[in-house]
Amino acid sequence: MAEPIRNLKTPVKTDTPSFDHEPSENVSGEIATLRSEIANLRQLLAERTGVAYEKISGRASDAAHYVQSEASSVAGTIREHPAATTTLFALIGAIGFAIGYVVATASAESKQAWYRRYLSDRF
Repeated sequence: MAEPIRNLKTPVKTDTPSFDHEPSENVSGEIATLRSEIANLRQLLAERTGVAYEKISGRASDAAHYVQSEASSVAGTIREHPAATTTLFALIGAIGFAIGYVVATASAESKQAWYRRYLSDRF
């Protein structure tokens, strides 16, 4: 940040602390205390992070095994009943197409209705 503009008649203070001088022992002691506290906090954070990682990795492993078993179950069902699976997917596709058609038709009608209202107000 820039220094404020001083009047040339005011004397410059020489007793202000500067970065050129060695810090006093009081400041050095505070810095050492802060460094030791930061080191303690880092150690505590590392311990808690390790515990959290172990918990999360265990849960993720369980979830992966569950998903794998369910996927193999679904795959087995699909292998046993291919006609039913094909029918199900065709039905889902038809429902999706119908929903898309209805939404597209409704939005096209609303656009035409707006356009007609605009023209009827003009003429």
